[in-house]
Amino acid sequence: MTNENSLSRQLIETQLLRILSSPEFKATARLERFLKFIVGKTLEGQADEIKGYSIATTVFGRKNNFNQSKDPIVSIEARRLRRSLERYYLIDGMRDPVFIDIPKGSYIPTFRFQAPLPTDSLLTETASGTESTLDKWPTVLVRQFQNLSDDTNQSLMAEGFTTELAVELARYQDIIVLMKPSGSDEEPTSEPAARFIMEGSLRCGPKKLRVSVHLFDTRSDSQLWGNCFQCNLETVDLFNYQEEIGKIIAATIAEQEGIIVKTLSLESRNKPPTEMETYEAIYKFYKFESTYSAETFLEALTALEHAAIKDPECSHVWAYLGGLYTENYGLEIVDLETPIEKGIQFIEKAIQLDPSNQRIRIWMAEARLINNQLPEGLSEAKKALALNPMSLIYLDSIGYALALLGEWEQGCTLIRKAISLNPYAHSYNYYILCWDWLRRKEYEKAHAETFRFRLPNIFWDPLNRAVTLAHLERIEEAKQNVKEVLKLNPDFHARGRTLIQHLIKADDLVECIIEGLKKAGLDLDRSQTG
Repeated sequence: MTNENSLSRQLIETQLLRILSSPEFKATARLERFLKFIVGKTLEGQADEIKGYSIATTVFGRKNNFNQSKDPIVSIEARRLRRSLERYYLIDGMRDPVFIDIPKGSYIPTFRFQAPLPTDSLLTETASGTESTLDKWPTVLVRQFQNLSDDTNQSLMAEGFTTELAVELARYQDIIVLMKPSGSDEEPTSEPAARFIMEGSLRCGPKKLRVSVHLFDTRSDSQLWGNCFQCNLETVDLFNYQEEIGKIIAATIAEQEGIIVKTLSLESRNKPPTEMETYEAIYKFYKFESTYSAETFLEALTALEHAAIKDPECSHVWAYLGGLYTENYGLEIVDLETPIEKGIQFIEKAIQLDPSNQRIRIWMAEARLINNQLPEGLSEAKKALALNPMSLIYLDSIGYALALLGEWEQGCTLIRKAISLNPYAHSYNYYILCWDWLRRKEYEKAHAETFRFRLPNIFWDPLNRAVTLAHLERIEEAKQNVKEVLKLNPDFHARGRTLIQHLIKADDLVECIIEGLKKAGLDLDRSQTG
């Protein structure tokens, strides 16, 4: 990497001033002192003096007996400074001539020339020529299903299953679905190359239909997944059955917790964000949504910020960046400034790029909800539903948004339908079902939903258990869950009302939750609301 010896001191100092004066460099006064200190020491040729101890005592005012193993202030503030720098270069410093970085594992800054951003027309070109879209995104070839029945007329049914599956897979917009073109006996067509291949067959008897499906990985020459589905031809509507099976298979294969995402996520788990393809950055967001941990949040944020620079015309990148800002604003997962207004700006950019994208509309509905723009949020949720009312992919997310925006009956109906069909329906949708029972004062049923929670890294899991147990007068159990809430969010006494009201807008439900917490020994500050 180019170091400061390849750059003039004046260039580096000018870049430092540019960063410190930018409104997009979100840093406290002591972070600014931190940056100036390490840059100054490096330019003076005293980089070997940049240690945790010297930073703590000189920049943060710690005493001479400072012990870094007991007081991690320097490492904590260094992480914040890295994030502030990365955000600056994403938003305001994209075209700055000098890039200042603080590599992980060190406090010594590095300096390098920053290459200008490519023009839109060059975004897909590499040194070896033009790189096709197929080289950048996961590809799935759906082969024609085989008819293994004695009746050759069932070939039309096999073709129907093939088409239905391809259509449903194509709804997942971070994969590319391929099919072999039709050809004549005289001029057979070649099969397009793809990373993943889907094969299937059907066997039809007098009363039963059996469909077998398999997914293969051409890179490892292995079968990743296979399953069989069977129905009674005397009782089933075959057209609806084809559609339903197509949706279930597509969700299993291509959902954000499905087979393809898991396979490719393992391959890119140690890849630096600067080397990731756009889809790999998106998969980091999927990992975050399955865990809601601080670590996966920061991984996703870094990856998506780099993806926004490399692929600024990708609507998904901006939507998921906005989603991260929205989630962190609403849940306070990490101590990082992620204003909801900035999240909405990112999602608006995504909508401009792809106005008919169902998932992006859902993100906007949730962002408007958290920002207390309820009519606008409800409008976005209804637009999302109208784009594809039969969607299995996003049915639960639309139901989630609709319920919190006041349409409880419709929202819960959509969620229950999605859960019954989609093996990867989001676990946070059980919050909605729990809250729906709570607002009806059906405490046993509300508590039953808490056994389905699977997000232990955010406060809502133990909070909902504490509330339902308290209303069932199981106070000691409720108190144990309150301890878990405070372990995840030690400031919940002061911030609890605000955090609850980020999502829940119905006053009676808010009071039901707060009253349950009070029974469990957690009395929330009434001065902090909304």
